[in-house]
Amino acid sequence: MAFVERVAERAEAVQHHPDILIRYSRVTLSLSTHDAGGITEKDFEFAAASDAIAAELGAK
Repeated sequence: MAFVERVAERAEAVQHHPDILIRYSRVTLSLSTHDAGGITEKDFEFAAASDAIAAELGAK
């Protein structure tokens, strides 16, 4: 849950809110920029930040 909390904090900070699916020990983030109608650089930046959070927490 620490990962989800950190991602949620980041999402609030940058005003970019992913869809978060939690299934037992797996978390899936779905990213898109709805007002742009697809994936933008903002989504790639958020994905990279999320990867960094996972690495900090030692996620597998």
